[in-house]
Amino acid sequence: MPQKLNFFFQILLFLLLTNCDVSKKINIVDLNGYWKIDFVSKQNEIFRLKGGSFLLDYYYTDGNFGWRKKVAPSINDIFETSNDTTFFKIKSNDKNSFLFFKTKWHNWNEMIVKVDSVSLILKIKDKKYHYKKFSP
Repeated sequence: MPQKLNFFFQILLFLLLTNCDVSKKINIVDLNGYWKIDFVSKQNEIFRLKGGSFLLDYYYTDGNFGWRKKVAPSINDIFETSNDTTFFKIKSNDKNSFLFFKTKWHNWNEMIVKVDSVSLILKIKDKKYHYKKFSP
């Protein structure tokens, strides 16, 4: 009897260890669209954005590549866009997915903590940017 019980615990431990990171897989297509920053968090603090500025980030992805552009909604569901477009590569490993940005002035990466049809969380260094999907 103890031998069967030991085998059972070994199987149980194996299943727990192999299934612990399944929730990290993301659907990168969910990144496409307009996103508004809801708040920024650092350690246990939450920072809400104040002021009259209402900018959105627009993401477009195609396979392992994409771009981001700042946009501002105006009347009649028309968006004013910035002249700058920031391109990125999407890379994933067993645990995480990253956006790798490269401009003339700076290189950086952003870890995708979560993305689905309504929310996006990006980690940049020690801060997490919490977005909500915006529908015009």
